[in-house]
Amino acid sequence: MKKATMLGLLAFAAGAAQAGTYSVLQENDCQLVTPGQLQEVIHKVGKDTGLNLPKDMAIRAELHCAPDAGSKRFVYTIRAAIEKLVVDGEQQRWAHVAQLTGYGTTANSASLLRQVRFTVRDVIRQEP
Repeated sequence: MKKATMLGLLAFAAGAAQAGTYSVLQENDCQLVTPGQLQEVIHKVGKDTGLNLPKDMAIRAELHCAPDAGSKRFVYTIRAAIEKLVVDGEQQRWAHVAQLTGYGTTANSASLLRQVRFTVRDVIRQEP
């Protein structure tokens, strides 16, 4: 009986050690947010939601922004996706499993990072 319990605990511990593991692919051309800030927000959302993706899956986040003509604001586009690595013959490619795009205007990085957080959280909720 003790062996079965110990093996069960080891299996549980191994599963718990992997919880929250996933790769992040990012593209960022926005002056308001550094790649490190973007990565930090994505990992925080993944931790908060308990995201656990297999090794052949990743979260992709793309953040693009440009100054709004005639104002101090920036127009932004956020695209978040969960992608799976698939093999087509000899070619490997990333295929979308879930995707969500958000856009708007902002004047500072705090509100932009908040929108990134919402978009990534919502795409994680779509995960099949």
